[in-house]
Amino acid sequence: SFKAFADEMTAKNVWESVTLIQVSDFARTLTQNGGLGSDHAWGGNYIMMGGSVKGGQILGTYPEGLKEGSPLNIGRGRIIPTKSWEAVFLPLAEWAGVDEADFDYICPNKKNFDANHFFDKEELFDPASTL
Repeated sequence: SFKAFADEMTAKNVWESVTLIQVSDFARTLTQNGGLGSDHAWGGNYIMMGGSVKGGQILGTYPEGLKEGSPLNIGRGRIIPTKSWEAVFLPLAEWAGVDEADFDYICPNKKNFDANHFFDKEELFDPASTL
């Protein structure tokens, strides 16, 4: 279905202006619960595609350890993500031409992170492309 969508956007000559993003903040614990299942936890995976998206790459940092006692494991296999939603949405907003003055409105938690927390627009998008 993604290919059909991309083909249709290409036929309409707008594919370079389209970015599709799949976001999940949902995950499961790495350890089982009392019913031999797992419980809700945190996630943080994103898949982006579009005519201007720099594809074929995995960004971010995989946790060094997942076992109990690992720095990002807060117990029962609940792993704290290393990147916030804002880390991806801020460069997406910049690519889409959102005014920098509106960044705090779009990404209200931006102020909670150092500037190096966010991906650069050039890491996600072809530098020659803008909307």
